[in-house]
Amino acid sequence: MASGGIPLYNPTVPVDTTGEYEYRPPGPNDKRGPCPGLNALANNGYIDRSGITNSAQFGVACSIIGIGADACTVLIALAALVGNGPVFSIGEGSPETGLGVGKSGIENGDTSYKSSDCALNPTPDGGCDDYSFNDTAWSTTYNAAQLNDNIYNISTFIPAAKARYDESRANNPDFFFGPMQFIFHYVTPALFDLVFSNGTDSMPTEEIENTWIGITKDENGQRLGIPGGGRIPDNWYPRKIPVNLIDGAKYILGLYLPHPVEFGANVDGTFVPDPFQLGTSPTTKDILCLIYNTICGAATATTLSMIAADLDLIFVSGSIGCTPYPPKA
Repeated sequence: MASGGIPLYNPTVPVDTTGEYEYRPPGPNDKRGPCPGLNALANNGYIDRSGITNSAQFGVACSIIGIGADACTVLIALAALVGNGPVFSIGEGSPETGLGVGKSGIENGDTSYKSSDCALNPTPDGGCDDYSFNDTAWSTTYNAAQLNDNIYNISTFIPAAKARYDESRANNPDFFFGPMQFIFHYVTPALFDLVFSNGTDSMPTEEIENTWIGITKDENGQRLGIPGGGRIPDNWYPRKIPVNLIDGAKYILGLYLPHPVEFGANVDGTFVPDPFQLGTSPTTKDILCLIYNTICGAATATTLSMIAADLDLIFVSGSIGCTPYPPKA
């Protein structure tokens, strides 16, 4: 058991979804956001059910579901970009929590697999909904899975990743795709495939994905999103070997290399490429250093001072060998 009574990572037993860790839908004031993994962890009580958590609690929960220590450190750093010190909201922000993971363009943005682009789904208050389940968006991935024995692995996500990029770029007048959007666009399939699949067979089936994401069907068979997101499946085991950063980078390359895409934005009806492009033949190190530099570049000076030592230990001092990101004034 971890401190506070939360179980530790153990691939030989199913993750507990009973008692203290049973699924409970969020209340009206609880925060939920664009990340199905975070929503499920909150709905099962592995992070605070309010949706307001901290880096220590999230780090333990992250490891429980089979994500390695280095990858959890990176996810914690990403959360710090939208948090207030170690505290962050998995949905909308507040003075207590900072911007929150629901901040559009940080940890959710265009090209989502399960949600609409912000510009394509405005809300009456002048904002947008780019975090709720949207069946039109999800249909792209669902249809790709139907051609792959209904399995949501890399063979499904290679065409789905390119198709969702193309759909957003063609239909969204405010389309924007930079390094941060790249990270989440290509890391999300790794989560759905490598982490969500049951460790008993490593098969990311439709049932498994629907449970984690929170997808159900009405009496006519129409897919609907469950308000507040999904849950950890019952009798679900984590991977026998946790997913690490190298695994993630190799997965990203496996998705990207068959169909390279451009960084850029739609401006006045025309796509304008960014001066920086990843190119057609990046390496694993290129992907990892892009992640490192993107996180550091997006951080405020205060946040960077909090996360730099942990990130440098992984990306600079270790075998990856990225160039150190300079301190910010």
